[in-house]
Amino acid sequence: MFILFGGSFDPVHTGHIILARDAMEAVKARKVVFMPAYHAPLKEGHGASPEDRLKMLKLALEGEEGFEVSDYEIRRGGISYTVSTLRHLNRELGGKPYMLLGADSVLRLHLWREPEEVLRLSILLVADREGKGKEVRDYLKEKFPHLEEGRDYILLKTRRIDISATEIRRRIREGRSIYCMVPDRVREFIERKGLYR
Repeated sequence: MFILFGGSFDPVHTGHIILARDAMEAVKARKVVFMPAYHAPLKEGHGASPEDRLKMLKLALEGEEGFEVSDYEIRRGGISYTVSTLRHLNRELGGKPYMLLGADSVLRLHLWREPEEVLRLSILLVADREGKGKEVRDYLKEKFPHLEEGRDYILLKTRRIDISATEIRRRIREGRSIYCMVPDRVREFIERKGLYR
């Protein structure tokens, strides 16, 4: 079994990598597939191009055992709907992947395209770093009462890593350091390309 970790990764940061490693170890997955969205449907826009976000992910994960980067959504283009990606993965790889996402994303699941199909095609691996486990359980029980914890979704207690892509972009705009917030190769790429200024 593998874990799908999708998102904008704008930019990928140390918190993403630590979360993915913790999730991989918790469920004993054989790999984590990072998949940057071309355009995330519930986001305003992105600070870096899809190609630059993909390149940063490849730089960040180079040499990381068990981590892969997929360019499927970037190649497909357009709005990146999770349900379409899961259908593709189920056809190509067979079996249900775990889908790693944060509690805040789960609490908006009813807004996603075809949420019932998303739930049929994956097992949610919910990173609960803010103590929202009860809120997630209550939400899923109300909106998707057929789901069973442990079978259809897993609440994953994770460490709190106080790094966000929003903060990184803001610090860059302000001319402040992002040292240790992103892998060195990513920081060098951002500086070389002049991203997020």
